[in-house]
Amino acid sequence: MNQLEHLLRSSGNRLTAPRQAVFEALKNAAEPLALAQLQAACPQANRTSIYRTLELFASLGVIDIVHIGWKKRYELSDPFRPHHHHLQCTRCGQLVELKTPQLEHLIDQIATEHGYHITGHNFELSGICKTCQK
Repeated sequence: MNQLEHLLRSSGNRLTAPRQAVFEALKNAAEPLALAQLQAACPQANRTSIYRTLELFASLGVIDIVHIGWKKRYELSDPFRPHHHHLQCTRCGQLVELKTPQLEHLIDQIATEHGYHITGHNFELSGICKTCQK
């Protein structure tokens, strides 16, 4: 039994074909996917099944929701993909994955200073890429 199937079963759910399709689409994606991209990648699953799968996956911690402006994109979370953040160009929409151990260390320091144990965080940066600055 794979990790996703185990997680679903332990929460009283099954690994259905639409859930498997959404998981595979996210697993194979080079960047977080918008709902329309997920629908295109999962033609055998209807929109309602994709929405319900995303809700379930979010509640179980399978996915992270990346907020870019007022839009949402979806990607696999720990333990299915290493933790990271994003930098997005507000002009062309380019999305760059940031692996920032320094930031993670700073977050741990801040939590310790305030007596917190961090269970999760979101950190997305937006700006204008080099190409768009020209």
